[in-house]
Amino acid sequence: MTSTVAQEASLQKTIANSNANVGKRYALRCKACHTLNKGGANRLGPNLWGIVGRKQASTKGVKYSKAFKGLKSNWSLTELDKFLANPRKYAPGNRMAFAGVRKASQRYGLIAYLATLTDAPPSTAKAKQSTRIAARPDGPSLADELKLPNGSGRETVAAICSACHSLKIVQQQGLDKSRWDELMDWMTEKQGMPALSNPDRKKVVNYLASNYGPQSRSRRINPMSPMMPRMPLPKSPK
Repeated sequence: MTSTVAQEASLQKTIANSNANVGKRYALRCKACHTLNKGGANRLGPNLWGIVGRKQASTKGVKYSKAFKGLKSNWSLTELDKFLANPRKYAPGNRMAFAGVRKASQRYGLIAYLATLTDAPPSTAKAKQSTRIAARPDGPSLADELKLPNGSGRETVAAICSACHSLKIVQQQGLDKSRWDELMDWMTEKQGMPALSNPDRKKVVNYLASNYGPQSRSRRINPMSPMMPRMPLPKSPK
């Protein structure tokens, strides 16, 4: 028990000095399956407002897998750190497509941001600390790390698409705007992807059509690379 308390205290200091602004960008990945706002609806996963300290698999209305139903702890900083590092190892057999955040600095930033999703007002010390953190450079964005082309919507695409897919797979599709738009419906109806909000969907479709449309040469990079499941081509009118 003492070791667990010491571990939590040590991690608390680390999280307190991590960049929550970086974590906020990475939290966009969570939006593929979760809402983050207070009172937000459950999606494939539970709403994440107040997640830190919450009892595991306790949100009403969520159909948890057996893997999550078997968890009996609370989402302490330590448990979140273990889970986000490797969700499949933490809860073998869970249905999440999310592979985790292996880079510690990014994971700590994400946990720091999740810790802000609460009604509890920050103390003066924490408020000052937040000001210092906000003033620090954020470093490369997720889209920068994935080396996505510049353009409106690149951060949204980086977050939402990379939550479940390798961007290399997405880059191979070479669809025009109408087909990317149809793919959003198909992924929701046939592949279980949560429906995107209209603003996010518009950003994603426009960005993908502009950078990974028929004109893109990205599919020629490696023709042996795996591809996303392809939706049926529309039938020609008789």
